[in-house]
Amino acid sequence: MKRIVILFLSYTFTSYCQDTTYNHFSVDAEFGLNNPIYPMTGGYDAATLNLWHVGLGFRYSINTKFGVRLSGGYDNFRERAGTPEFSSEYYRVSLEGVANLGNIMDFKEWTRHIGLLFHMGAGYSVLNGGSISPNHILHGIIGFTPQIKLSERFSINIDGSVLANIYQNYTYDLRTTWNGRGIDGYLINLSLGVQYNFGRKPHADWVMIQGKNEQIENLRQRVEKLENQQRDDDGDGVVNWLDEEPGTPAGTIVDTKGRTLAPRDSDGDNIPDDVDDCPFEKGSAAMKGCPERSGSLTGPNNSQEVITMIEQSEVKFETDKADLSPSFQQLLKAIAKVMKDNPSYKLHIMGHADDRASEEYNMALSKERADAAKNYLISQGISGDRLTTEGFGETRLKSPLTTVEGRAENRRVQFDVR
Repeated sequence: MKRIVILFLSYTFTSYCQDTTYNHFSVDAEFGLNNPIYPMTGGYDAATLNLWHVGLGFRYSINTKFGVRLSGGYDNFRERAGTPEFSSEYYRVSLEGVANLGNIMDFKEWTRHIGLLFHMGAGYSVLNGGSISPNHILHGIIGFTPQIKLSERFSINIDGSVLANIYQNYTYDLRTTWNGRGIDGYLINLSLGVQYNFGRKPHADWVMIQGKNEQIENLRQRVEKLENQQRDDDGDGVVNWLDEEPGTPAGTIVDTKGRTLAPRDSDGDNIPDDVDDCPFEKGSAAMKGCPERSGSLTGPNNSQEVITMIEQSEVKFETDKADLSPSFQQLLKAIAKVMKDNPSYKLHIMGHADDRASEEYNMALSKERADAAKNYLISQGISGDRLTTEGFGETRLKSPLTTVEGRAENRRVQFDVR
């Protein structure tokens, strides 16, 4: 539980902290048109789209969604054809907040080369020209900037901005003093520009942002993985993330890393299967693990009992694995010995799986598990003609799949003596 809390807090913190995997700085230059729409002296008018407007900006992206920009601009205003002549100039410097709408609204989910910035701020400007004293003005600015990515270093920007002036004491044509209240004037800028991104890493504007569903799914998978590591699927007292030998049978003696200390003893006579001549019948050490009786292990008094013990045996597997653990190899060695002593026996090996994947995948995995047991028996000298395999996937459940233990019980291979 402690690990899960730490994981959640670290994920939440890093989601809002500055990422070091991208660059934050950029500079942009723009050239375009302006339109001083208000105020003008009666009879005077400016061109609807008037040259010149030039601008320069320096931006720092705090993260992939928000940043700040220091910008400057110059505008020259001229008369519209058919109206009295005039010429005036407008200089400004602005401090703006910038929101990367392309990342906020997940534009990167459907395109990697189109972006959109929103900027808003305030600053200081000067209206000048002719014989008047410079008019010192405060202004607000708001605008949108579509982006087209050319490379990791360069992008084309198309900007549309509106400026609102306070304390503008002259009309834009400089022919009349102006003493409006509140917002005294408006100016529109339309421009085309280029942005250069500093550094070798991708700029924050173009970092791919995970969708909310993907973030939640990634977090869920990480928490699930952590929970799996804290489980003890084989019940040997060692949690999964420390267990170097997962899948040991219940009752197996293991060390602090889950490794088998004592070999398997299928019949419980304290004689390990690998040295027990009768691994499925209780016997004595003097008889090498066999009961004290005359006759062969294949005799009529014990053949059915041996078959029953084999058919009740199971080989267990780790999640999504078909590898045999050492402890279950000992079980298969014991089965191989019985098969050698009883050449008439044939073995049908049946693989099973839990429900942690698709039906098709589980069917294939269960067949791989059965084949793994078959191949091991072949390596112990049993003819492949005596062995058949079949995978049942999750169609023959031994235990309910509602618990961790229930799933572990279903990751198994069983045997049918024929």
